[in-house]
Amino acid sequence: MSSSVKYKARIYSQNAWNAPNKKTKTGLCLSGGGSRALSAGLGQLIGLKSLSNNNGGTVLDSIDYISSVSGGTWLTSIFSFSTNQNLDDLLGVYAPPDTLTESNIGDLPTGSIGHAPGNLSYTGMLDALHDNIGLENIYNHPEVRKWAWPVIVGELILKPYGLYNGTIEGSGQNITPMPERFFSLDQTYMENNIKTLTGDGVANGSLTGDDFYFHQSGRPFPIMNTNIKFNYQQDNSALLPVQGTPVAVGATGEINESGVSLTADGAVESFAFTSDWRSQTGEGAFVDISRRYSLIDLVACSSAFFANAVGKKIAASAAAFAAGTQHQIAAEKKDSIKQAETAILKDLASFVPQYNYWPAGPSTSNNQNTGFSDGGSLDNTGLLGMLARSDATRIIVCYNAEIPLGGREDIAVSGYGKKVAAISTDIPILFGYQPKPVNGTYVLFSDKTPVDLKFLEAAQVFESSAFGPLVSQLFAASNGQQSPAVTFTCSLKVCDNPYAGICKRGTVDVLWIYNNYADTWVKKISSWMLADNIRYGRYDPLSDFYNFPNYDTALQIDLNSTQVNALAQYQAWIINQLSEQIKQLFGL
Repeated sequence: MSSSVKYKARIYSQNAWNAPNKKTKTGLCLSGGGSRALSAGLGQLIGLKSLSNNNGGTVLDSIDYISSVSGGTWLTSIFSFSTNQNLDDLLGVYAPPDTLTESNIGDLPTGSIGHAPGNLSYTGMLDALHDNIGLENIYNHPEVRKWAWPVIVGELILKPYGLYNGTIEGSGQNITPMPERFFSLDQTYMENNIKTLTGDGVANGSLTGDDFYFHQSGRPFPIMNTNIKFNYQQDNSALLPVQGTPVAVGATGEINESGVSLTADGAVESFAFTSDWRSQTGEGAFVDISRRYSLIDLVACSSAFFANAVGKKIAASAAAFAAGTQHQIAAEKKDSIKQAETAILKDLASFVPQYNYWPAGPSTSNNQNTGFSDGGSLDNTGLLGMLARSDATRIIVCYNAEIPLGGREDIAVSGYGKKVAAISTDIPILFGYQPKPVNGTYVLFSDKTPVDLKFLEAAQVFESSAFGPLVSQLFAASNGQQSPAVTFTCSLKVCDNPYAGICKRGTVDVLWIYNNYADTWVKKISSWMLADNIRYGRYDPLSDFYNFPNYDTALQIDLNSTQVNALAQYQAWIINQLSEQIKQLFGL
């Protein structure tokens, strides 16, 4: 392992680390959902890029902030930090439905972020782990399993876009991936706010631009979301929202569980998150860094749902490899391999990304090994982070759902006089409702809420009275899956949320885009063969378009270029259909 280096890092107490205030106060939320979320979000960026603003640029240029979760963070991290300045190559170009054919539906530019899902086959993941950590080490040393998902993120998602390079150091239980670079806002910011900090023995002055990945100028300020998992060995543990930005990473809130509490009062400069706290004075902390906190770490934590899924997939392979059974498995070894696999499956918590964490604030802190959960474990829309860390008042929420809207309005809503359709579990909790109906009715969180759901109460950001009307409007807009499920809600009152440090936030205007099938787009495709393949293939498990546009988060992670581009172009079309509403929302 590398020896530690002493640095000084700025501490941002309470909400002093919010994203820089912007004049237009516009935001875009990109939800979680693995490769589906990346593909749909890619299309939404393409669509926004295809619309002109009133300043000679595009609507995408007019967006101040992006808040993302999980698969949405795969997209946001690459879009925000990639040095590829050709956005037609990095993202792609909008293709109206009447231009799509069987032969071009899978066309992606060479540098497109849309190629990332194709790297994520479970075979590819196993190869990445075998080459970097070693499957035998994963079996024999539970201590290294926490690095499995970060290594996959680094090697298969970020490295192809120049956003990860590093080495593997140590052996046995001490194996550790060592990223080459930190990340920060830009060269000027780094030189003025990191490099210039001084103190006895600190190495800040030796840092150069080559030590960082920088956010690219002209692109929205990213807010990437994860959670501290109070007890990472417990499935339904309390969660504390964490936001990561190019400037700082941290949390502002408090959680209590079983008489034990954790209070977070701010953030630390992004390069020093997960460092070892030693002392502090004023607004600066002296820390030891033996491993650079990089994009692979923030992105892996934001999408940590897949750490558990990968653990299940690799259990058998790791056990077999450790037994020396890469080829022929002897009959007498099968039982021992099964036992070894079972042992790994019983300890899936060891695959949760874990880092040293110390709560930033004005007083003495303490270092503690901490587990981090997927951002979507609490709020899967990105709204919580957007409302906590930015001043955006005009927001597009792209909820790239796995679960389509229900086909009938047959569910009652407590406090609302009409029945509504079933909607994804991620939406009710934003309004203080339990995620699923109870005896045919959406009900508010209360002291009667099952214990394993109570932690989701921390996701509420809007008044409960707005939930029923929102679902009704989305269902009406969908028109029986004929049209996009979109609606605009004006002056939504933001609730105070002590878990995320949201206080006196006022009201926001929100344009909701819910990922749902719309046959109108398919009808506009001139190629009858492609149109039929999409329309009917979404019911066929052997079709590329199975589940379109609601690809399965866990089972359809390695989407091919046809699957990616079909969903991307569909969402880009929806954005184009909303051109006037978006320009009105953003004041363009």
